[in-house]
Formats: sequence, C-alpha cells, structure tokens
Amino acid sequence: MSEIIQKLLMFIKNMPKAWGEAWHHYFYFQGRTNNVDFWSFAIINSFIAFILFLINDAFGLVYRIQYENYYLECHLLFTIYILLSFIPSFCLCIRRLHDLNLRGIWFWVWLLCLLISLPYMYINFICQWILLVIASYPSGDKNRFGEKPQGESSI
Repeated sequence: MSEIIQKLLMFIKNMPKAWGEAWHHYFYFQGRTNNVDFWSFAIINSFIAFILFLINDAFGLVYRIQYENYYLECHLLFTIYILLSFIPSFCLCIRRLHDLNLRGIWFWVWLLCLLISLPYMYINFICQWILLVIASYPSGDKNRFGEKPQGESSI
C-alpha cells in the first residue's frame, strides 16, 4: 500500500514539471510522451480552466453574444486560456499516440467523430471515453517513433 502512496506522491510532485515542459515544447510533434506526462498536463490544464471559469463568473466576465434567437455565453479568461492551450494539448496528444505506436492521424479521426457527435451527447460521451481508454495504456518499448520515454518526465 505504501508503494502506491509513494507513486501517487511522486506523480503529484512531478505534475507542474510535466505541465511546464508541455508549454516549453509548444509546436513539437516528434517523439513520444508517456501516460504520466500526458495525464499530468491534462489534470493541471483542466484545473486551471475550471478556476478561470469560476473567476469569470465571480467577476462577471461573461459576455453574451446573440445570434437570431440563440445566446452564446463567452467566458473571457476561460476562452482565452483554452485557445492558448489548444496547441500544446494537440502536440501532447500526437506524441502520446506516437508512444502507443499510432500515427497522429488518429487524433483527427477522433476529433472528426467528436465534432460530428456534438449534438448527440451519448455518442460524444463515448468518443471521449475512447480517447481516455487509449491514452491510459502504458508505454511500449522501442517503436517506429523512437525509444521508450525515460524517467518521470519524457516530453
């Protein structure tokens, strides 16, 4: 049991480093990223986006855009952060697919399915879970995209 706790504490300790490394390699598509670095970035990114979403509501930084009879709410800080973090998220996802010995084109297939399924919440939910399951597989040994990522951080 203590080994699991030690691994969890090591994961939490290395999360900020992995998040910073993902931002440092903003447009880097080559190589591989292990699942620890992928999930570290995803968790911190989600946490920051959630905090910014709450700050928007607290300070009234929500703008409504009307299109015919529909309203679109724009959370200013949240939207800016999501747009800025899209490219590092995209690059990290491509490198994670490389780690699983899959080509980056599979990201586009998943994204197309996701966009088509937006009006249908259940299908969208299934697409999200497929990505989560795929991203959770452990790193394999050497493959066509390079050597297995070393150490705690491999970005």
